[in-house]
Amino acid sequence: MDNNEKYFVSLISSHMNNTTPDVPENVDWEEIYRLSNIHNVCAIVTNQILLLPKDNQPKRDTLIKFRQQIGYTLIDYDNKNTALNFLKGTMKKAEINFLLIKGAVLRDYYPIKEYRTSGDIDVIINYSDIDKCREIFDAEKVKITDTRNNFFAFRYQEQNIEIHTNFDMDHPYFENIFDICDKADFEYKISDELHLLYVLCHIAKHFNLFGAGIKMFMDIDVLIRHMKNFDYDQFLKKCNELNIETFAKSCFSLCNYWFSTPIKAEIDFKQNDDFRKLFEDEIISSGSFGFNKRNLGNYYINKGIGKSGKNNIFAKIKAFSAMLFPKKEYIKSEFNYLKKYSFLLPFAYIHRLFLAVFVRTKHSKNTIKSIISTKDESEQYKKLLNELKI
Repeated sequence: MDNNEKYFVSLISSHMNNTTPDVPENVDWEEIYRLSNIHNVCAIVTNQILLLPKDNQPKRDTLIKFRQQIGYTLIDYDNKNTALNFLKGTMKKAEINFLLIKGAVLRDYYPIKEYRTSGDIDVIINYSDIDKCREIFDAEKVKITDTRNNFFAFRYQEQNIEIHTNFDMDHPYFENIFDICDKADFEYKISDELHLLYVLCHIAKHFNLFGAGIKMFMDIDVLIRHMKNFDYDQFLKKCNELNIETFAKSCFSLCNYWFSTPIKAEIDFKQNDDFRKLFEDEIISSGSFGFNKRNLGNYYINKGIGKSGKNNIFAKIKAFSAMLFPKKEYIKSEFNYLKKYSFLLPFAYIHRLFLAVFVRTKHSKNTIKSIISTKDESEQYKKLLNELKI
């Protein structure tokens, strides 16, 4: 990381630890602002900047931009509360069991909960309730923006709400999530330890897609700080069962290194400089979900790179194959009609190809160009995933 990136992380760390940030040296505040935006943490960074002596704060015009983000964040927080109340009320009235996850829950663990932003409100329901749930919200005249076999999304009060089913999880372990959570008045509650496991699986999924930003690691930090009796060894046994033990240890060690998170650091990043640099640079440069650095073409080429770790012609052929012929589980989730008419699976592949050529033409061209043009960076990313064992 360069000096600006290091100071950006230190500002986040001071917030997580409720401390005054260090005085900056040779910092480009416009670059700090850019990093804050791509990671969607502007309000948190601004709050820390305002704790600095006046002479060490950004110049007036830049400081105004930072301050404006606090206002936008507070407005968004109020809108999210309105959307959450609507969501909960509608679910309970319809007698549909549901579980809120990630930002809607974790924001309460942050030093200033109003500043913990999120792009979506995520809720989980049972797969058996998906059709009923979709019909109920459709009747509420909300704008449904995406609908699939076991997932749909809609907008309310400028907020995006994503309805996932227990068959739309980041790891098969969570298909029984309602059996391992507590229930009260149709609303289920997840324990901090189980939530941490869920968050780790979610981050691993994002790394396997495009990437993961600093806020996901901040979530790890607040969860660990919130737990009173965290059994580290038992938790790692569960991670081992889910094949994410190495990944979990790496994430914990990085949080300890960045934020002084009170958890064992099994990897000494001061000694393991190459791995740390690879890990840090990927997170900081990619933005919230990796979109700032890579796209769908990078995802396919990552799948195409084999054990050789080389982004060669064979990797590109495999990437095109994965693009044209994804696994049938993906196709089944993409087209709702397969829910009742599974025998139409071959037709669904043709349907998908038709959409790619005639509907999503520009998007498909960009993906193809990206697969062709990817070079050494993809090999480095694959190296990181291999180090993390995900």
